[in-house]
Amino acid sequence: MLLLSLFLTACSNSTALSEPVQSAVADVNVTVDTTASTGVSQFSPGITHVDQGLDYPQGNNDLSAIDKAKSLIKQAFPYENTAIMAWGAPDPWPDPSQAEPTNWHYLDNRMKLITSTGGIPVLTLSEAPWWMKGQLQADGTTRPLTAADEWSDIGYGSRILDNKMNDWLHLVQRVAERYMAPPYNVRYFQVWNELKGYYNPGTNAYDYNASPGNPDQPTATHGYTYMYNQVYNRLMQVANELHIGKDSIKVGGPYIVMDTWSSPNQSQLSTIRKAYGIYDERSVDVVLYWLQHKVGAGFITLDSGNSNKDNVNNADPFTSSERFADMTQWLRSLDPTRYPGATTLPVWFAEWYATPYGNTPNNDYNNAIKAYAMVKFIQAGGSVALSWGWASNGSSDTNIWTATQAGGGRPLPVYYSYKAFKGYFGPGTRIYDTTVSNPDSVTALASSSHILLINKTTMNINIGINHKVVLLKSYQVAVFAL
Repeated sequence: MLLLSLFLTACSNSTALSEPVQSAVADVNVTVDTTASTGVSQFSPGITHVDQGLDYPQGNNDLSAIDKAKSLIKQAFPYENTAIMAWGAPDPWPDPSQAEPTNWHYLDNRMKLITSTGGIPVLTLSEAPWWMKGQLQADGTTRPLTAADEWSDIGYGSRILDNKMNDWLHLVQRVAERYMAPPYNVRYFQVWNELKGYYNPGTNAYDYNASPGNPDQPTATHGYTYMYNQVYNRLMQVANELHIGKDSIKVGGPYIVMDTWSSPNQSQLSTIRKAYGIYDERSVDVVLYWLQHKVGAGFITLDSGNSNKDNVNNADPFTSSERFADMTQWLRSLDPTRYPGATTLPVWFAEWYATPYGNTPNNDYNNAIKAYAMVKFIQAGGSVALSWGWASNGSSDTNIWTATQAGGGRPLPVYYSYKAFKGYFGPGTRIYDTTVSNPDSVTALASSSHILLINKTTMNINIGINHKVVLLKSYQVAVFAL
């Protein structure tokens, strides 16, 4: 058995293993049965650009560090996503007196970045210019946005006004015309972000239906699925006009956060119950309705994290990170005649968060949890998981690489796990059954030629594989050639 020192150095806590441990007794044994395939990987990692950390000149950014980070992206992240505005990108159409959107400079540059790093580009059709949006109030009235609201909380918590839907679709059309064409060649689109603005405080639920609302009024009452269907049709119209095969255009929704709760003493609970929590019925309802009433889709895209909505965690962070796999398996369990696409459409996570609990960042612990989450996602048949930026997301999270200031752009442990998934367990890789004598301590993912191992504990563990013994240190993630 060859040891891949490249990945072992990178995926571990700075310890390279180049030889099996001599005269060591295995604490945990792992067996790979290459006669028993459990499926074929569909998985690709991806990243969403959410700030200006790769822009130059910008703040304290260093060009050399940026170039290093770009190289890291190219090696590990096949998919690269950006919203059409917000999260670092300005409004392309800030002035309603102008007949057309004209402020394309920044988005063009971000798309050029994606092209230059070899990414498969994904565009998220969110947010929208302030003058197109409003927020539904608890009393049923709508508060239209002002220019001052553009980047405020209400700006991110509002939807398209019913009577501005045509303006929104015009912007979608111009985006599609610009970026479906060379040199960008975008074929993947996500519609909206986390159903922002579609929460109805009057009903304590999401407006996810296919109703157009009041098309002649400045109200925010239409449903998400209505907006999604309008966007889908407009994208297909543009593809047709550009002589691009419609089958090559992949549109995803509903991009809803799949919340969970720790306690059954809640009023909005579904029947989907796991050790880590109970799924919120409101999120489940969005997915089921969208599946039934969408006019078409290229993939299902969701959003979740391994902490419960009430910040009370019933399970350890590894177990709680099984939710990405659990949601994939739940979709596959649905009746496809009632919920078209549930069993066949690729499952994406537009955002996914799997971090240690507590307030002390730990690169190795963070890496182990994320790698475990993706192993389970791969085994469940998941397709794409987009990391929300490269920087930490919360007090317990850690970066993918160091900040792009002078001396930065250096990979951190979790980066190498993404690289390993891309290099050794990408789409089309057949996955084989593994037996682990102590699955509470060690997790394994195997192809015919490689095995990825995760030490889920704070202890060093000697692991026996094919009559060899290897040492994994605390929370180490490592790949071996079989």
